[in-house]
Amino acid sequence: MRGAFLPVWIACAATALAAATRPVAPWPPAGPVRVILDSDAANEVDDQFALALAFGFPERFRIEGAVAAHFGDAGGAGGIGKSQAEIERLLALAGLSGKIPVKRGADPLQYRDRPPSSEGVDFIIERAKAASPEDPLWLVLLGPATDAAAALLKEPAIADRLVVFWHGRTQWPVRCWNFNAYNDTRAARLLFELPCRFVLFDTGTYLRIPVEETARRFAPLGPLGNYLHQIRSREPRFASPGKGFFDLGDTAAIADPSCARWEIVEAPGVDHDLRYDFTRKNGPIVRIHHVETAPAFDLLERALLRLQRPAR
Repeated sequence: MRGAFLPVWIACAATALAAATRPVAPWPPAGPVRVILDSDAANEVDDQFALALAFGFPERFRIEGAVAAHFGDAGGAGGIGKSQAEIERLLALAGLSGKIPVKRGADPLQYRDRPPSSEGVDFIIERAKAASPEDPLWLVLLGPATDAAAALLKEPAIADRLVVFWHGRTQWPVRCWNFNAYNDTRAARLLFELPCRFVLFDTGTYLRIPVEETARRFAPLGPLGNYLHQIRSREPRFASPGKGFFDLGDTAAIADPSCARWEIVEAPGVDHDLRYDFTRKNGPIVRIHHVETAPAFDLLERALLRLQRPAR
């Protein structure tokens, strides 16, 4: 009978350990950040906007690589390859082909004690080991939490050299519910438990821009700007005035934290149904709960102008 209580004891011990050892993320970043961009870029059209912004601010984003992420059943077994092709297309349009390595990420976690292997996960671990607690690697997840969770499970020693910045856009404080979360629920739950420095980007639905404005502002700004406008014609919903460019907020907030608002909160547990459990205390995290719309699109426009006219 005693054995029946063992999993509960282990869970409580793990929660206590996370709360005791999780350092708060260094937010806002004081200077340039070492970055790996992890993106399910083939899933939608907002990742492309986010990546373009990061490409255009090299003094802020010291991009060490990109990892192509799955996007669940919507992408299927070929999703990672599609994301990789889309990231490489964006790099080519930005004039950055061959300058930023692009690695394949992992499939969704099946078991907590068997992290999936991939070249992307190994790359994250390698670059995190080359970082330091004072100058950590920022893993910016625009898609599922898979690659962060897999890297931390495979090599727990990188926790103090890594900042996980995840686009959760959840139903706070009720549920950790979002496309990125339910595409890999195990990974999403682990981010709230593992003792890593964690920034939850928890907003961005309202980042909207009329298609007429992307035509006017972005389409004339070189091949990448034109592409960002043209991909809005892929589906009617992408051209809708109500379309949110969710992930743009992540890179905008890092590029200029003054356009964001945030709070330090205690990381709750996340149950199997993705409901938050605030009785479990997993240590402090940064939760970004607002980003200004106009500055985010202004930053993107500046990035495209820079990429169109690179410094000599």
